[in-house]
Amino acid sequence: MIGLVLAMLWSRRGRAATVMLLTALATAGALAAPAYLTAADDRIVRSEVAAAAPSERTVLITGEVLSSGGGSMAKTFQSLAGGWLDAPGYATVFSAQFPAQPEDLAMATASQLTTVVFRENICAHVRVVAGRCLMGTGDTILSGRTADRLGLHPGDTMSLTGSRYDQLSSRYVPAGPPTALTIVGVVEPRDAGEPYWGRTGGMRDAFQVDRRTLDTFSRPAELESYDAYPLPGAITVDTLPALREWTGKAQQRSTEEARLNTDLDVLLDRIDERRAEVRAAVPFAVAPVLLLAWAVITLAVSTVIRARRFEHGIIALRGVARPGRWWLATGETLLSVLTGAALGFTAAGGWQIRGAWPYAAVAVLGALAVALTVALRTVSAPVSALLRQVDRHTARWRGLALEGVLVVAAAVAVAQVRGRPGGVALLAPALVLVAVAVLAGRVGPILSGLAAARVLRRPSAGRFRLAGALAGFRLARRPVGARLLALLTLAVGSLAFAAGTTSAVDQRQRDQAALATGAPVVLNVDATSRTQLLRAVRAADPEGRSAMAVVPIRDSDDNSGAVAVDAARLPAVALWPAGAPPVADVAARLHPPAPAEAVTHTGAKIALDVTVSVLDRPDVVLTATLAPLDGQPTATADLGKLVLGRRTYTGETPMCVRGCRLVEIAAKLPPYVGPTIVVTLHSPPPTEWRTAPGATAVRGADGITFSLPMTSQPGAGVLRPAFGPAELPVATTAPLPDAEFKTFGSKAVPVAEFSATRLPRVGTAGALVDLEYADLTAEDDGRATGAEVWLSATAPPGIVDALRAQGLTVTGRRTVADTRAALAAGGTALGLRFYLMAGWLSAALGAAGLAVAAIGTSTHDLRALRVQGLRRSTGTLVEPFVVLVLVAAAGVAGVLGAGLAWFAVGGTLPGLKGTGLPPLGVPAATVGVTLAALAVAGLTAQAAASRTRTPRRSPRSGRPPRTS
Repeated sequence: MIGLVLAMLWSRRGRAATVMLLTALATAGALAAPAYLTAADDRIVRSEVAAAAPSERTVLITGEVLSSGGGSMAKTFQSLAGGWLDAPGYATVFSAQFPAQPEDLAMATASQLTTVVFRENICAHVRVVAGRCLMGTGDTILSGRTADRLGLHPGDTMSLTGSRYDQLSSRYVPAGPPTALTIVGVVEPRDAGEPYWGRTGGMRDAFQVDRRTLDTFSRPAELESYDAYPLPGAITVDTLPALREWTGKAQQRSTEEARLNTDLDVLLDRIDERRAEVRAAVPFAVAPVLLLAWAVITLAVSTVIRARRFEHGIIALRGVARPGRWWLATGETLLSVLTGAALGFTAAGGWQIRGAWPYAAVAVLGALAVALTVALRTVSAPVSALLRQVDRHTARWRGLALEGVLVVAAAVAVAQVRGRPGGVALLAPALVLVAVAVLAGRVGPILSGLAAARVLRRPSAGRFRLAGALAGFRLARRPVGARLLALLTLAVGSLAFAAGTTSAVDQRQRDQAALATGAPVVLNVDATSRTQLLRAVRAADPEGRSAMAVVPIRDSDDNSGAVAVDAARLPAVALWPAGAPPVADVAARLHPPAPAEAVTHTGAKIALDVTVSVLDRPDVVLTATLAPLDGQPTATADLGKLVLGRRTYTGETPMCVRGCRLVEIAAKLPPYVGPTIVVTLHSPPPTEWRTAPGATAVRGADGITFSLPMTSQPGAGVLRPAFGPAELPVATTAPLPDAEFKTFGSKAVPVAEFSATRLPRVGTAGALVDLEYADLTAEDDGRATGAEVWLSATAPPGIVDALRAQGLTVTGRRTVADTRAALAAGGTALGLRFYLMAGWLSAALGAAGLAVAAIGTSTHDLRALRVQGLRRSTGTLVEPFVVLVLVAAAGVAGVLGAGLAWFAVGGTLPGLKGTGLPPLGVPAATVGVTLAALAVAGLTAQAAASRTRTPRRSPRSGRPPRTS
């Protein structure tokens, strides 16, 4: 029996090869899903790792190590923490640091301290600007910014001593004898964003020394740390389980002596979430591909079986038992399908694809089911029907019932996806398209027959009209025409829906990328303070057309919902979103003209002539907060406790040697309700002053008298020069609670808010303020945490060098294209993009269906019409017209089905919620190209089949040979 089946395969090897190739195509098409998932997983991991915050990629272990005498430190931390950092694929960097103060300062404030740092193997990661790198004991190197701030050059010497905090004086005092240091070089990082530099990126503003020099200092303690960063290939899909296991164990090791700090688990969770988003869409997108593949296999198998109906009738007539007849009917198909499945699985690389077997099993089992069903149903017909080669018709009510079930399933899926998106509801687009396809297969032949009859009723029908009418009748009266129309409708509809989805995703990603980036190019920079950032950017771009200083404002939860910008440069630099108020109006409202000039102070000391008229408490301290003009952090000078009467209060201001802006003068009131304090500031700077709510300021002949109220509110004793508006202008997308805004340092300030629907960077949930005015109202040290410089599209290439020349260190660069690439690498976006791949596979299967139909088409009816007088030229046009009509009808029905699917569920799919009609240019071009390709494929297959069916003439008699 097996030999007979093999003989049958060989005798009709062409059609068997067709079934084999179609099964291989179906299997390979099914494997497109796991292959895409494998590639998507790798892309998600790469993109998430690249975009992750340093704390999410790295592991930091820190511990305070106490001195064991002199410069010796206990080795407990190094031996303990060093053994913890066994994360697979990670490299470690050891560092140690302690605070120090100049030798000539017997007592120092926090602002006067510096830091001495040892970082392992630092010379391999820096570029020498002047001098050399570390070589011997007593050598130190500085960054260019630190050298400029301190006015030091290679060859200069400086003596530092370790510091310890004195509780009695609230100052830092020397912890031992001084150590002489020689500045041997000025260096810059080779790459400030290199993982070697840890979470902060770039060099510290400190004296960098080697370990031998570090140990020459007497210090009570030092802060030691290990930075562990991933080497290339450390975080991949294959290493995720090991990293997850290591992270779970490592968190349990943290102690007070060695604190482990990492957000690696956050990164791993986000990667898992993105991978799950892809898997929520891809399996459902491949459903139309499998349906089309099974439909095409059904056509191919039915073509093979129909060609052998007479043979199976003879076998049945001779009394072969039913099992034997079934084996002869299915063996040929079974071997073709299984061979094709193995070829398709191997060709698609299924042996190397993760999770390929379930998809392949579904494709192969489905192909076997439809193939065997068609084969068994065909040979189960009566012997008379087999011998006469008559098709077996199914009861009409069964077909109608099945189509009704499909329509109801589509309606239920649409209702589900609108009520609870995700899961099985993602089959809704495919079900809608299938329902439209079966309706097209039912309605199309009816319309085709009516149109053909109308043409024939005309008195005279030309050649083309007659050929078109005959093509219409063939479609109307042949079951394969309806099936092929349904198949092509599903193929075209799947591709049209996929193209529309991709177009909508691309448009949304373009808008989101521009909105999230804020400007064509964004530079992450390391700046000492917000003042330095503003000064540097304005100096690098004096015309204000290319660069803008930006600092995010973070609340106590470290969430950035507001951004401070140099508002005057917004129109030239920012990418302004559609629907927002005019950018020029927003810029003008954010930065109105200053009502007064800034108050400046220059000198190493500050002195205030003050008379205290009312003072019932002896613990009120007078302070002055100043912002250095050279960009150093804002510092507060302690002027001493207030006493009754007139006296001069002085404080140390070494940071103001190059000039400072006076931020505020404050009487530090107790944190509870106390008595009113009245002070008079003699010879005040010629400016307006602002007081806290409830306080008053009265200008007299001898100065300004301030009355500070009885209150426990923080900041009640603050006096500020009126440089800047009384209320901070805020452009916000949502009303601010209590008309207050938390500026830098989480200080709530009164605001003058105005609304905007969308704003750069913050989108529809955030606010913009002017950086200069926000800095005036802040109560922190003025550090520019998270500082950025936004560049316009017309920024000259040398702008980055100009920023570096002004003391800014560029630690990162991001463009709109980078942001869009990150969005495109998101799990939902990748999942939706697979729809397009599935659409192209559907179109390829549609072309295969046309080819199979052309191979199995019989032209006996046309030959009969030739005998009755039909011209040959007219008859040769019928089959091409059939192909063209099928493709055109499928194009119309497919586009209608895609539109119906989009309006039914398109805007509810993950990643497309709230999306309106997608841009139609790309979908229209895609459908047009696909219809043209289908027409060409169908006409080519029909022409090839016609040549195969045309009998060759006998060379002797000129008559066609007899065919069996």
